[in-house]
Amino acid sequence: MTPAEAPKAAGPSPEMRDAADYLKSMRELRAASRGAFDSNHPVEALRHLVGLIAIDVENPPDRDKERAGERAELVRSADAELTAIGARFTLEPVDEWMVDGKQASGNIRDLAKGRGLSPAVRLVINYDYGKAVVPDAPIRFAFADGLGELTASETTDSYGVASATVRGIARTDRPLVVRAVLAVSNRGKTRVFSEVVRDFTYLPQRQTIRVLAMERVVNPETKTSIIGDFSPLVDAVSGGLSGTGLEIIPADGRLDPSAFIAALGGDSTAVAKAASLGGTTVSYLAIVLAESDEPRQMTYQGKTYEIYNTVARTSVRLVRSDGSVIVAKPQISTRGQGGTPDAALKEAFRAAGESVRKELAASAAEIRKSLD
Repeated sequence: MTPAEAPKAAGPSPEMRDAADYLKSMRELRAASRGAFDSNHPVEALRHLVGLIAIDVENPPDRDKERAGERAELVRSADAELTAIGARFTLEPVDEWMVDGKQASGNIRDLAKGRGLSPAVRLVINYDYGKAVVPDAPIRFAFADGLGELTASETTDSYGVASATVRGIARTDRPLVVRAVLAVSNRGKTRVFSEVVRDFTYLPQRQTIRVLAMERVVNPETKTSIIGDFSPLVDAVSGGLSGTGLEIIPADGRLDPSAFIAALGGDSTAVAKAASLGGTTVSYLAIVLAESDEPRQMTYQGKTYEIYNTVARTSVRLVRSDGSVIVAKPQISTRGQGGTPDAALKEAFRAAGESVRKELAASAAEIRKSLD
């Protein structure tokens, strides 16, 4: 038999070569993962482990028991290591979300307008000696409650921070929750670390309004004014606003007359002071001023009667807490008559309150549309 005719030694089958190749890749990824973690690159370590498991999914079962056993052990240890490393991570809200040591809630209306707090997290890893921020980590953002449009995922920067941009939301009258979660991908497979999660809640703004009213008597000659003790306006305005859906917050205290007039004129400092009167800040203010001339005694054909007349002129402004005007009503004039000057004033201011109540009630739909 010539050398050319001698039988050739059988080499490894294609199946055995493929098994050796994928097992080699799995072993290399396992070693690379340990090296990455030891060199303080935990996200790279996770990617290697996810890739290892992806290789297992890509390949059919191995019929060789020894290789199948090694393969199963590699997958088991990779999964255990993913869990162990994942348990070291924490997603923290960035500082802007923290108030008095607790995570705050965002304002859903501000979010819809592209302002206010955006979902933003800081990824940290806890070591035995302390913790460190984690850069280059893939963070996935999604709506956990509610509907809208946002950037789907971001990567943490050198400070471990990732944020999402909300481009639109379906509704502003219901709570919204945006969830951030660590999600590592490799070779088409993703491991979502459900324990490394942070929720950001946005709540509908309370539509609150404070009613501020002042009645005063003006001497037409001296231009001086006297603040009266008449009080029908606050109740009248509150009644007129009842159909707007606004929650009326009582005023704990009063503005001094000069601050009241400044707020009525739109002065931002005075409005801010009025909006936070008593320590409770409201979204809107209803500012109403009723001014009356000093009552005059009626004289007819040279005879003086014990009857007094006056005219009250009432201005109504609904403003936002930043001073911008929502509704400004034309000045309302009402007459008052009585047997004494006080009786005439009270009747004029009572009529002013009733007119304001009717005017606001008729404008409820217009007011609702004007709100943010």
